[in-house]
Amino acid sequence: MVPYLYYGCVMREYADGGGEEWVRPVRLRPAREAESDAGWRWGGGAAGKSRVAADASRLQALDDAYEAYCTNPLAYAVIEQGTNFVVGGGVRVVARDKTVQAAIDGFWEDRENAIGSRVYSIQTELALFGEQFIRYFVDDGTGRVVVRQLDPAAVVAVETAPDDVEKVVRYRYVTGGDLGRVDGVWIPAAEVDHFAVNRASNGLRGRSDLATVLPWIMRYKDWLLDRVRINRSKGAFMYDVTVTGGRRDDLERLRRDYEAYPPEPGSILFHNELEQWKAVQPSIGGDDVRDDGRAIRLMVATGAGVPEHYLSEGGNANRATAAEMGLPAMKRFQRRQEYLRTVIQRMCQRVIGAALAAGTVRNGADLSFAVAFDDPLGDGLVYRTATLQSATRAVTDALSAGLISDSEAKRIWWQLSGSGDLRDGDEAGRIVGGE
Repeated sequence: MVPYLYYGCVMREYADGGGEEWVRPVRLRPAREAESDAGWRWGGGAAGKSRVAADASRLQALDDAYEAYCTNPLAYAVIEQGTNFVVGGGVRVVARDKTVQAAIDGFWEDRENAIGSRVYSIQTELALFGEQFIRYFVDDGTGRVVVRQLDPAAVVAVETAPDDVEKVVRYRYVTGGDLGRVDGVWIPAAEVDHFAVNRASNGLRGRSDLATVLPWIMRYKDWLLDRVRINRSKGAFMYDVTVTGGRRDDLERLRRDYEAYPPEPGSILFHNELEQWKAVQPSIGGDDVRDDGRAIRLMVATGAGVPEHYLSEGGNANRATAAEMGLPAMKRFQRRQEYLRTVIQRMCQRVIGAALAAGTVRNGADLSFAVAFDDPLGDGLVYRTATLQSATRAVTDALSAGLISDSEAKRIWWQLSGSGDLRDGDEAGRIVGGE
């Protein structure tokens, strides 16, 4: 028998055709065909239970992240602010060749794809679930490409090539919502692009941006609920009534009367010298707990890679310090933006390939294209405009001194102006993607 390892299970095929057995191993890399069963620990023991627990933990982590995103304002802000900065005003794809541009535009504007809005969903779910599975449906006759995002929780298995964990062969996708099953359908890797973040180089699955901060978000939620309960209790009070010389039956009669008709707030009480009324409030400490809440928010901000004023805590920063504190966050958003650029490039390359196969794009056409985003820093263009004059003077001086060529000077100027990367120095050459 030969074991084929994929994420979560191993399928042991028997030479006598006696069927298949699904078990759960310890290791995640695929086994070589020449290997024996030595080194594998099967699902009947503690290792199998550990693997089952690991699969359950992954699904639980996806559920926890999604629940927090839907119900917790802090988790929602961490994810949505990332999408706002990374995608911003949208994404544009520009190709040199008109037929290539037409193929990309047709894919982009197809109502079943709605890529203009789907890119926001891809970025949001990439951050929320840590991975995206994009499946392609191609009409060979027309070259039309339709994409669908697969639920990461429903992809229960990833099978890789022997001795190469980065080369995926196929994915097992469970339909019908029954994620506890090990059946489903195998989808060839040629039909799916898998994009994952927050994973090790030899890992098969991604991890949510909320994974490190979710425990602290929950602690902050519990802390706030405690504060609400404490503040509600602080406003509560009761009357302690002392009746001088009152007998037990007199006290019981008064208690029944006042329980039936308790004094309303703002009412005036009249009594003789035998009764003494005193309002009693609970003695609850913990007034100065602001630093406690801020410490928890700082843990969330640190794990999310954003300054605390991004999480509605602006009392400790002015505009200048906030701008300086935002630089690491901008770098993080730019890094994610570059990854999303790769996602869109892969999608467009699939579209161009389908158009070539269908003949709507001629062989020999220039297949290069550019993927352009807005600047993550909202006032980046304003800043560049203010400094562009001095930068232009510096480029002109370098050109006059023969330090750079004309095309290099144009490329540098376009980069300083924030208009994107430039190749060959002309307007049509600002190409960052394609083949």
